[in-house]
Amino acid sequence: MTSVGLARTLRSLCIAGHLSKAVRLLCRSPVCPGARTYSLLLQECVNRKDTRLGKRIHARMVATGFHCGEYITTKLLTFYVKIGDLGSAWKLFDGMPHRSVVAWNAMISGCARGADAETQERAVELFVAMRAEGLAPDQFTFSSALCACARLAALERGRRVHAVAAKLAGVGGNVFVASALVDMYLKCGCPEDARRAFAAAPERNVTMWTAAISGHGQLGRAAEALALFDRMADDGLRPNDVTFLAVLSACAHSGLVGEGLRLFASMSSEYGVTPRGPHYAAVADMLARVGRLRDAYELVKNLPDCQEHSVVWGALLGACRKHGGDVALVELAARRFFRLQPGNAGKYVVLANTYAAREMWDSVAGAHEAMRALGVKKDRAWSAVEVQGKMHTFLAGDSYHDECSAIYEVCTALASAVTEQSMGATDGVSHC
Repeated sequence: MTSVGLARTLRSLCIAGHLSKAVRLLCRSPVCPGARTYSLLLQECVNRKDTRLGKRIHARMVATGFHCGEYITTKLLTFYVKIGDLGSAWKLFDGMPHRSVVAWNAMISGCARGADAETQERAVELFVAMRAEGLAPDQFTFSSALCACARLAALERGRRVHAVAAKLAGVGGNVFVASALVDMYLKCGCPEDARRAFAAAPERNVTMWTAAISGHGQLGRAAEALALFDRMADDGLRPNDVTFLAVLSACAHSGLVGEGLRLFASMSSEYGVTPRGPHYAAVADMLARVGRLRDAYELVKNLPDCQEHSVVWGALLGACRKHGGDVALVELAARRFFRLQPGNAGKYVVLANTYAAREMWDSVAGAHEAMRALGVKKDRAWSAVEVQGKMHTFLAGDSYHDECSAIYEVCTALASAVTEQSMGATDGVSHC
């Protein structure tokens, strides 16, 4: 088979949805296709997030000595970013003699969605480095950089990114950038700045409205979130499943059970949106937060195909930990959840803490033993705060910060003050 014939066959297999067959044929063939065919195959792997096949294609390129130009290298870079392999993406990025805006955007986006503060910090650093190389950021660059600032709660850096966007014609008013701005300001605890960014947007889509609803809900401003939901409908935009998840979560965090149940019922009846696992999880959490654990369990139990909704059983397990619940219900939720996600470290910790709260030490040891047997490890919790333009990151039990002793001293003093105030309030009530 000639190179042209191979390319034609591979393209036909891809179009027919037979990506695995195409990759097998590629690896067996004595000839190589051109860059366009490799691009198509890699794009299919990106669309499907198929780690194994994408790596086989890359291995084939290396084995045959195929010269990857900037375009194919960017495709490979995008593939590795999409599957979360930032290490491989960095190697490709560092080895590129010329980097397009697309390559920079891929790396910034991947780092912005990283699991730790250090990776998210690199997204902001890449944004600065990109501009230093003389490249003009586009709406995707700004959206990713603002996403990183939002996740880091890095307000001052978010403001600087906003200032750069405002100076570039056609970018500051972009609906995606405006949505990211609203999200960033709300996650940084600045609802007034978010309101101004929202009002200044020349157009608003469902994503922007959803970002505003979600952000206000996370700040505990359920009334504002509900008002925004109503205004969105008045503007002629129909909420989607993400919008409903945001407004249901807002109701759950503020104890607005009646309003939340009404909105949940309206999803399919009024808006034609079919509830999914996360929506049922939000309602279960909503009920559990006001002590209606049995009602939450009945909701979960009566779900169609409830065995497949790990997120719902996880929400019920977490609710039992926070809001009480008998041990039988805790263990039932745990069994159903771990049947679907046996490697979820966080929920093992939740289960162990639930047992510990009831002084069931043998069961605590059993939960820890199950984690060890499965090789499950819990990532250390972390938080970050920006002070005078400098980012400070803390891990659980951290002892490496320069001001560690002073920080712990203040925390101890605050804890004592809260305890004394609580005891004083209790004494006051008892003497009434």
